[in-house]
Amino acid sequence: MLNGVPGMIGQTALVVRAVGDSVNPGRIRIRGEDWGAMALFPGTVIEPGTTVVVADVERGLLVVYPTGSE
Repeated sequence: MLNGVPGMIGQTALVVRAVGDSVNPGRIRIRGEDWGAMALFPGTVIEPGTTVVVADVERGLLVVYPTGSE
């Protein structure tokens, strides 16, 4: 089991502030903590309350996509 940020890849999280691109990042709650996040797909805005999957980490932001978009 990986710890820290690499261990978050593949985990699900909840959007707490709308997630956009790297210029308009949002916030997600994962493992009881809030993290900065950006959408995997350009031009996408993921609304609060949406469950997302962590796909990657880029420039200190977790890169996410909505569940069901796999």
